Amino acid sequence: MTEMSKTILFVAAAVGCLFLAFAVRPASDTFDAQELIGERLNQFEVDAAKRLKIVKFDRETASQREFEIAESDGLWSLPSKQGYPADAHQQMAEAVNNVIDREILRVAAQTAKEHQTLGVLNPDNSKLTSKSTGVGTRVVISDVNENVLADMIIGQPVPESENQYYVRNTDQDVVYVVNLNPENLSTRFKDWIEGDLLQLNPLDLRQVEIQDYSVELRPVLTAGGFQMQILWERRGEMELEYDDKTSSWSAQRLATFDAEQQKMLPYELGDNEELNQDTLQELRSSLEDLQIVDVERKPDGLSADLRAGEGFLQDSRAQTSLAEKGFAPVAIEAGSEPEILSSEGQLTCSLQDGVQYVLRFGNLKADSQETDESTTADETASAGSEAAGDDIYRYLFVMARFEESLLDSPELDGFPELPEGVTEADLEQAAEATDNTTRAAESASAAADTNAGDAAADAAEASESEDTLAEDEAEENAAEDVAENEAATEASPEELAQQAQIQDILAERQRITRENQRRQDEYQERVEAGRKRVQTLNERFGDWYYVIDNTVYNKIHLGVEQVTREREAETETEADQDKAVPAS
Repeated sequence: MTEMSKTILFVAAAVGCLFLAFAVRPASDTFDAQELIGERLNQFEVDAAKRLKIVKFDRETASQREFEIAESDGLWSLPSKQGYPADAHQQMAEAVNNVIDREILRVAAQTAKEHQTLGVLNPDNSKLTSKSTGVGTRVVISDVNENVLADMIIGQPVPESENQYYVRNTDQDVVYVVNLNPENLSTRFKDWIEGDLLQLNPLDLRQVEIQDYSVELRPVLTAGGFQMQILWERRGEMELEYDDKTSSWSAQRLATFDAEQQKMLPYELGDNEELNQDTLQELRSSLEDLQIVDVERKPDGLSADLRAGEGFLQDSRAQTSLAEKGFAPVAIEAGSEPEILSSEGQLTCSLQDGVQYVLRFGNLKADSQETDESTTADETASAGSEAAGDDIYRYLFVMARFEESLLDSPELDGFPELPEGVTEADLEQAAEATDNTTRAAESASAAADTNAGDAAADAAEASESEDTLAEDEAEENAAEDVAENEAATEASPEELAQQAQIQDILAERQRITRENQRRQDEYQERVEAGRKRVQTLNERFGDWYYVIDNTVYNKIHLGVEQVTREREAETETEADQDKAVPAS
């Protein structure tokens, strides 16, 4: 036997001894998971949680769906929704409270063999398919420095045990039973944001303008590249006004499109027609509570008023993205700047504070979960049709603008007519005399203050001649006062009465002027407040287009045939009352 063979034999014997030693190791080294019963999972302070990620598995698409919310500098946002602002402080606390400090009630399994049965398979597993079952929900909580505080998978509920679920730490096989309520771990977008899009007070609503049309946008190759061809289906236009005193609507303008003349023609209500107050009240209620269910960031290059800049018009990807949602930059009139045209018309609602909301409606969107990844609805659903189910939504662009004409102008009071014997010249003369007296008094007061301040310094330098001049000036002023008093004494009672009347008129005019100025200032404050609100709204709307429920769209985007109805037949009693002749 060679030296090499001996060496190999010795190494093989040593390895065998190691395996034998491992096989006969003492039983006391075995992990006893039952000792964990009564211990606590996820022990940390609620305020330490600054990021929450929830991962679920969608069997229909065989893909992971991830929802994430995070805080930065005191502001919450949704990284999984491109950083959309979140209203999540309370919701985050409820979600975290639901998983921290969970007592282990019992151990359900110690190996991975039972993970599928208990529903705690990791949804991040790349090997999952549309046939996979037993996949749990992964919850990851991190602190401000992105240190993981909890990473667990929540599985099936424990049979016949209220609020008890199978859970495991993601990096461990052992499965526990704990008390928790996974409903607070919502991945629904609307549960984490301010869902009321317009934040509109219905008492402020004054006017609604609806442009009812559909547009098919077709990309056409031209010498200058792809251009959007517009195929219009124009139906009608409506301008409606709401009176909060009578809680009713009136039509300022109704028009329908005449295909032969290719223009809008006035639509007059017939004797047997009236506005459908019920439908219009439903429109008002829907605008008050217009809830968004999803958002997507709009392409760069669009201004707050949805006009397309030159750079945007050169970005084919941005235009394609918009076109998929039912929007396109189009110059409505020759030579005008391109603006966003929507595929399903638009609505403008005006408030009494001068704020106008412009809502532009785009394509349908199919989404089985309201908030997660979705696909755009195609030709299977016709534009403007009723939703085929509960999972049909529609893209929406929103902008705000300020219209000062909506504000009630301040009512300014005029001056009362002058009494007989008093002219504008008399008032001007009296006002001038009053102004002169006021200015003289102010000058004397200022001079007195100056003299008082300089008296100590000037006392040593004052000369006898200056004192004499001061005495002469004082005597002269006294003589003038005596002369004025004598003149006043010589005035007749009628003249004194007229002077008093003139002073009363001047005082009343000053009061009216002050009151008018106050009203003007209040009006200007309302103008500035309205403009500031529009700026704030557009800062919120500017980066996003929204997704709303299609059933809501059908309530707020109406046609002429929907805002009108056949007048209810008059009852016999009412007809008799109309014909009755009042007794003399």
